[in-house]
Amino acid sequence: MSYELRKRSTSADLAQYDLGADWVRANVDAAAATFVLGLATFGLRQMLDLPDPNAGAFAKALLALAEMLAAATGFAIYAVRTGAVLRRKLPDFPPLTWNALHILIGCGVGATVAFVELSAGPTTTRESVPISTILSIAVGGMMTGAAIGAVAGGMQALVLRKAARGVGDWLRWSALAGTTFGAYALALAIGSDQPLTDEVLTQLLGAAIAVAAGVVMLPALHRLQPL
Repeated sequence: MSYELRKRSTSADLAQYDLGADWVRANVDAAAATFVLGLATFGLRQMLDLPDPNAGAFAKALLALAEMLAAATGFAIYAVRTGAVLRRKLPDFPPLTWNALHILIGCGVGATVAFVELSAGPTTTRESVPISTILSIAVGGMMTGAAIGAVAGGMQALVLRKAARGVGDWLRWSALAGTTFGAYALALAIGSDQPLTDEVLTQLLGAAIAVAAGVVMLPALHRLQPL
């Protein structure tokens, strides 16, 4: 009997490990796709010579549409990849609702990014930023990220509660995962005379942050239980 219990326990541990590994891979895939999409929108900005306060309405509308499509696509890839993992653990998991939620979030994120980009002035040479400033911005980013993570996690929990118990933990871990947003302050340390280099480094930073947030969510994933 004890042998059977140990065997079952080992099998359960392996299943949890496989689920966690697939979850991390799903986040890596989504981050890689977002990295490529980010470089594509950067190329479009360069072609349109944006941001430029004198740019025409067509150029601005084209960039806004591209940012929304890129963000929606990135979030859709995240939803499909992570949804496949969640479906393995939660038989009643609703993938269509999960996908629709993230596409809508992506559209909102893309619209926000486009607004910020179009509101910015022409690109200028960056001056070095003191470490104390970077640290203070990082702390503020962590608090802001926690709030954003809680809101996003709350929306995800509304979908997950149809198929799982333990969504309260999902909300709490989402807020913690959101604190990784503070690492974006490191982008202030990126600065050179090569816009493409700066963009690649910034996009790599964003990809690393996204993967780190996904890793933080592992305990929440393991605590979800089917209804």
